Amino acid sequence: MISFFLFPISFLWAQVPDVRVLIMYTQEKIELASDSRISIVNQENKREQMRGKNTFIIERTGEILILKNESNKELLRGSSLSITNNEKNKPIEISQVPYGIGWWWEGTEDRAYLGDLVFHINTAGFIDVINRLDLETYLYGVVPSEIGVTSPLEALKAQAVCARSEAMIGLETGKYAGPHYDLTSDVMCQVYSGIRNANDAVRSAVDGTRGEVLTCGDTIISAYYASNCGGHTESIEYVWPDRSEPKTYWSGKRDMDMSCTMDLTQADDIRTWVEDAPDAWCKPSSSTPEWSRENYRWKRSFSPDVLTIALAKEHKDLGRVYDIIPLERGVSGRIYDILFVGDKGYCRVQGELNIRRLWDPPLKSSCFVVDKIGPVSEPVSFILSGAGWGHGVGMCQTGAIAMAGAGRKYSDILSHYFKDTHIQRKYR
Repeated sequence: MISFFLFPISFLWAQVPDVRVLIMYTQEKIELASDSRISIVNQENKREQMRGKNTFIIERTGEILILKNESNKELLRGSSLSITNNEKNKPIEISQVPYGIGWWWEGTEDRAYLGDLVFHINTAGFIDVINRLDLETYLYGVVPSEIGVTSPLEALKAQAVCARSEAMIGLETGKYAGPHYDLTSDVMCQVYSGIRNANDAVRSAVDGTRGEVLTCGDTIISAYYASNCGGHTESIEYVWPDRSEPKTYWSGKRDMDMSCTMDLTQADDIRTWVEDAPDAWCKPSSSTPEWSRENYRWKRSFSPDVLTIALAKEHKDLGRVYDIIPLERGVSGRIYDILFVGDKGYCRVQGELNIRRLWDPPLKSSCFVVDKIGPVSEPVSFILSGAGWGHGVGMCQTGAIAMAGAGRKYSDILSHYFKDTHIQRKYR
């Protein structure tokens, strides 16, 4: 099972590999614009050439994709279409690209992509849009999407190495692959939003770590990361037990140079930890970004009816919920097994993400303590006091930013979050 996420790197690739990234899959009509020399080809090698400024549409009609110009004139049709961009430094723009599908931040925005584009009709009857480009250019679109463009250079470098490691594993194992693509552009893989947000710092970070991946021995690891660990990262077996047995480089630790003296799996210690908010790299300070300030500690108040409805929809009807009992926590205090009690029965929910997603919007993390307001057997509301945002495995992005602000190098940041690992170059 471990080999699904790890692979040996005893050789160097001759050149930067290409990746095929699924960037859209829910639309029947795609609006594009180009200021480049492009060739559009169907599966029969019939071709349409465009030069200079052009806006055009690709839409599905039955089992066929049709290319039209801005005057709605048909130019080409086929069961699949491919756009080759002959000017590598000029992007192709796509209007209203959906992002965050199924999450509370869902929306659309115009995006720009370097490289080539491929279009297929998927099994749901929508158009799969795949961006084909080299791995280093792909990272120009991942790093700003995952850690922001204003982060210090050493934090950007740490993010680049993590993202490259995950992409390389995706290429070798196919764990994110579909019929025509290797990776996806969403949070289930890595967020990739095209080239528009890449600035000089991002390019410098990617170029300055070119070909570098994170390894244990001669084996690349999945260098997981999350927004804010809440002061303590989590061990992988409490988040994704199907992915790995315990590993030192995926083991939870305090987000400081010293170890944690409390047992965050225990009720008294986790309450003290959450309420006292001890120092950590990711604790709000002059070195942490503004967007992270509300993530280190947070509160959520809601009525029992919220859970009653959610549990009835996703699990079973408990009647009115009157108790929430954490059963098992990981080393960071994140709950992965919890019991909900109602006047009609009880329900057990397992898995940190399953727990978080019971709420709408989902909880920032499953590291929380519960307080009831009102009578014990008939509370009028619950208050959750929590820590962190995300699963907590691997690199804490907020902590990485603070460490970089304190003068730590990206190699120091990565060795802090991934014990017993090293940086190795996969290609030059």
